[in-house]
Amino acid sequence: MTRGNVAGKRWFAVRTQPNREHRAKRQLDQQQFRTFLPLIEKSVCHARKIKRVRAALFPGYLFVELDLSKDQWRRINSTYGVSCLIMAGERPVGLPPGVVELLIELSKDSGLVDFSPDLRPGMSVQMISGPLSGLVGRLNRCDARGRVEVLLDIMGQEIRVTSNAKVLIPA
Repeated sequence: MTRGNVAGKRWFAVRTQPNREHRAKRQLDQQQFRTFLPLIEKSVCHARKIKRVRAALFPGYLFVELDLSKDQWRRINSTYGVSCLIMAGERPVGLPPGVVELLIELSKDSGLVDFSPDLRPGMSVQMISGPLSGLVGRLNRCDARGRVEVLLDIMGQEIRVTSNAKVLIPA
């Protein structure tokens, strides 16, 4: 899934039908298009039960890599699950170089995007914002949603603090 960008190939956004991102991806994959559907894990409450599900990072969109001079890109619009390829006039609009490639780098083989790849349990981290800004602690655990638990030494006691991974940097 992660090959280099070949000359002439760019990433384009595809608008999908509501809740049909996975179906559109399967159909485009079967047509030999290279696709990428970034996913996140989120909690869903249904019938008083909470379960973790994988959902599209950008609901209603996925990405397809195309060479407009070679690929038959017009057939994307008639694919099951697809509403349309994002266009500017008569031609699809390419995404800025590096955007989708970065998402691919941050994702696992399953497409699940991990926005904190530099953080690992056991490492020393520093809080960079909030009331605990400047304090250094040890990262105890982190999850795919970006929540972390840090052990801070405050007044001689080890205190567990739950926070967002965005407020941490490696110390």
